Amino acid sequence: MQTVCRFKFPEGLEREIIEKQLALAIISAECTFGQAKVRISAAYCVSKEKPQVAIDASTDVGEHIAQIFTGLMIRQLGEDGFTVDRVRDKE
Repeated sequence: MQTVCRFKFPEGLEREIIEKQLALAIISAECTFGQAKVRISAAYCVSKEKPQVAIDASTDVGEHIAQIFTGLMIRQLGEDGFTVDRVRDKE
């Protein structure tokens, strides 16, 4: 079953802020799981049109990235500064 975490941020938030925090979350996963496993297991998408991110949390690597990214964005924007929804595919 595929699980995706969808993050939505306020309009006007600079994409660079989102991308930097996502990069840090990915680096954290590489330190924990190894670069090769992250390269094989991680999947994410940063929207070009809207301040949104989707992270595939179906694997341990993806779940780790989503958790770290959430923590970093809470530090950056505060608890109420964005929303995150966990969406599961129905099989």
